[in-house]
Amino acid sequence: MRRKLVIGIILLIFGACQENGNPNLMEFYWEQTGCADPWVVNSNLSNKTLKSAVEEYLKNEGVVGARFTSIQTEWSGAVCLACHCKTGQWIYVSAPLSQKEKMLELGFLEKD
Repeated sequence: MRRKLVIGIILLIFGACQENGNPNLMEFYWEQTGCADPWVVNSNLSNKTLKSAVEEYLKNEGVVGARFTSIQTEWSGAVCLACHCKTGQWIYVSAPLSQKEKMLELGFLEKD
């Protein structure tokens, strides 16, 4: 009985931490460029530095409650080396539903 109670509490805690179940949060993504992103001068930053830069940018733009969630390779990237070319890395951010219009204005795309 005690074991089931402990397992139930653990599942409840992990379930409460998942953002996917929160209807007040939305997921967005940004297709990273070689050096034309509004928060950095190049795409060679560590994930920790990138996280800070993205969150600071969003804060400065007035987006309340946005949070960097991950960066993932979605495709191998173009052969283009120009600053505006996409790298194939997508930056994922969660933000409150109330911030949707602002996120879209800034160029983030809504995750399906």
